[in-house]
Amino acid sequence: MYEEYFRLSDAPFRLNPDPRFFYGSRSHNKAMAYLHYGLKQAEGFIVITGPVGAGKSMVIGHLLDQLNASNIVAANLLTSNIEPEDLLSQILSAFRIEPEGEGRTGEIEAFEDYLFDQLNRGRRVLLIIDEAQNLPFKTLEELRMLSNIDYEGTPLFQVFLVGQPEFRTIMEQPDMEQLRQRVIASYHLETLSEEETRDYILHRLAVAGWREDPTFTAGAFKAIHEETLGLPRRINTLCNRLMLYCSLEEKHEVTAKVVATVCAELKEEKLESRKPAAAMPPVAKIEEELPDEEAPAEESSTEEHVEDEVVSETVAHQEVEISAGDEPSDGDADEKIVSLESERARMSAAAQEPEMEETVDEEKHEATAPSSMSVLDRLRAKKDTGARHEATLTDVASAIRAASEGAAPGIEESSAAAESDLTDATRDVSESAWRSAIVRSIDETREELKRANSNVVSLSRSVSAAEERRKERRSKIAASLGRAEALLDELRSAEG
Repeated sequence: MYEEYFRLSDAPFRLNPDPRFFYGSRSHNKAMAYLHYGLKQAEGFIVITGPVGAGKSMVIGHLLDQLNASNIVAANLLTSNIEPEDLLSQILSAFRIEPEGEGRTGEIEAFEDYLFDQLNRGRRVLLIIDEAQNLPFKTLEELRMLSNIDYEGTPLFQVFLVGQPEFRTIMEQPDMEQLRQRVIASYHLETLSEEETRDYILHRLAVAGWREDPTFTAGAFKAIHEETLGLPRRINTLCNRLMLYCSLEEKHEVTAKVVATVCAELKEEKLESRKPAAAMPPVAKIEEELPDEEAPAEESSTEEHVEDEVVSETVAHQEVEISAGDEPSDGDADEKIVSLESERARMSAAAQEPEMEETVDEEKHEATAPSSMSVLDRLRAKKDTGARHEATLTDVASAIRAASEGAAPGIEESSAAAESDLTDATRDVSESAWRSAIVRSIDETREELKRANSNVVSLSRSVSAAEERRKERRSKIAASLGRAEALLDELRSAEG
C-alpha cells in the first residue's frame, strides 16, 4: 500500500525471509562463516541457534541462495516434530525420492541408492532442519545413525540443525553425548546493536528503491532499537507500520514521536485482541409440538416478555446516562422523565404493530373462507392463497383424525383425497431419491475408476523410471569393470 505512495520498487520489510534483503551484521556474517566451514568439511552436524526473530531462517535462505546446485543437493525439512519411525520417509519426501520397495527396508535402500547416485555425479547431500528444538531424543538418535552412511570413508550425508536457544540446553544433556561428538561447529545468533539496527533499516530500504522519502531521524533509529531490542523480525513489523502510518498521514519524516505513536497503536491492538469475547445470551428452548390452544398464548407471552425486556433495557440505559452526568435541575429532570415515558410508549406501540398486522391478516383470511368448508378445505385454501404459515403433515393428520371422529360425509371425502395426495407425493419423493442415489453411485464409481487409472499410470511410470535407473547403474558397473580389466591387462603386460 505504502510502496506506491513512496515510489518503492518492492516491500522493504517483508516478514518472510528474502535472500535479496540479507544484511550481514557481525553476528550474521559469523554464522555464515560457520556454515561455509561445515560445507567444506562435508561431514558431521552444524548447529545454529538464536532467539525468535533473530534471522535464522534468513541465514539459511542466504546460504541456499549461494550454493552451487552442481556440487551440493540441499533440502530443508520444515516439519520438525517428527517421530523416529517417520523421519526417513520425511527425508525421502524432502529430496523427492520415491522408494521402490515397501517398508523401512525399501526406504533405506532408496536413500542409499540416492546417496550413491549423487556421489557418482560429484554432488554432496545436505539436509537442513529448522526448529530443531522440537525433535524428540529418539529422532535425533535416528538422524545420527543416518549420518553414518559413507562410502569407503567418504561421508555421503550432512545435517545442519537450526533451532531456538533451548536446543542448546537439549544438546547439553548427558544422553546427547554421542550427537555432541558429531557436531563440528556451533554458533548462537545475537541481536543487532543500535548502529546495526540503523544500517539494517537503511539497507532494506535501499534494496527496495528508497529515495530518502520518508527520512528517518537519529531519534527514530534509537527508539526503534529500544522498542524491538534489535530483533530483525520485530524491526520489520514496526517499520512496516511506520511506513504505513506516514503514507496515511502524509508525513515524510519518521521521528521518535512518530515511533512512539505507532508503538502505542500496536500495543493497543494487542490488548484489544486479548479481550475475551462477550458471552452469547442464553437461547430459550422451543418446544417442537404445542397444543393448538396453548401455542398462540405462549408465543404472545414470549413476545411480550421480550418487548418488555427491550423497553426496560432502553429505559435503564437512559437512566444510567442521567445518573452518570452532572446533577440535573428540577426542570431538566421533568423533561427527561417525560421523554422516558414517551420512549416507553413509542416502543410498546412499535412492538404491538406486528401482532396487530397478523390479527388483521388472519381476520381477512377467515372472512374469505366460507363457514361451511371443512378443515382440510380450509388448509388447502390457505395453501393456495400463499399464506405465510403453510399446512404441515401434523395439521393434515389432526384434521383427518377430527374428521374420522364424526364429521360430515364431505369431510370424509376430503380426508380420503388428502391421503391419496400424500401417498402420491411420498411415491414421487421416493422415486426421485432412488434415482438421485443411482446417479450419485455411478458418479462415485466413475471417479474411483479415474483415480485407479491414474494410480496405474503413475505406477507404470515409476516402474519404467526404476528400470531405467537400474539399467544405467548396470551400464556404469559394466563400464567400471571394463576399465578395471583394461588396467589389469596393462599391469600384466607391464610385468611381462
